[in-house]
Amino acid sequence: SGWIGTGPKAQRFEEEFAAYVGAKYAISLNSCTAGLFLSLAALGVGPGDEVITTPLTFAATVNVIEHVGARPVLADIDPLTLNIDPERVERAITPRTKVIAPVHFGGLACNMDALQSLAERHGLAIVEDAAHATGTRYHGRMVGTIGRLTNFSFYANKNLTTAEGGMLTTDDDAAADRCRIM
Repeated sequence: SGWIGTGPKAQRFEEEFAAYVGAKYAISLNSCTAGLFLSLAALGVGPGDEVITTPLTFAATVNVIEHVGARPVLADIDPLTLNIDPERVERAITPRTKVIAPVHFGGLACNMDALQSLAERHGLAIVEDAAHATGTRYHGRMVGTIGRLTNFSFYANKNLTTAEGGMLTTDDDAAADRCRIM
């Protein structure tokens, strides 16, 4: 097509990836990091806000929280699953908390039922880091359709690679529009 990054093949990849995970939108990006940043920015997360995530992750998960001006709050993992512990997330929630950012570790989905329950009770959004979770299911549902926004990595060491790249998925019309504009 003469295009490397944003042409018809990239658009087709977005459409096929959205269909694969069952999301309304998929937005291809240069990295999962870019998707995490755009997700937080699209939700209006900024100075004075807090985002709860896990310490068992790549630095980018915490870096993007700081890049939008928010404060990362680390909730430790469940030692059996290596995923963020919902009980510790609940203890970390404050009036400044805006987002829970779980990381699906090694292709194993986090306890999304418990995290969604917390998010609903406290009026929080969930932004998933699914860098290592392409193809992961949670109770029969594909990761990429559970949180408000989900971000995947296609870096060279991932289970689906484009050598570089990432994908953001969401069913949120306004968030998808804002991410595309940004």
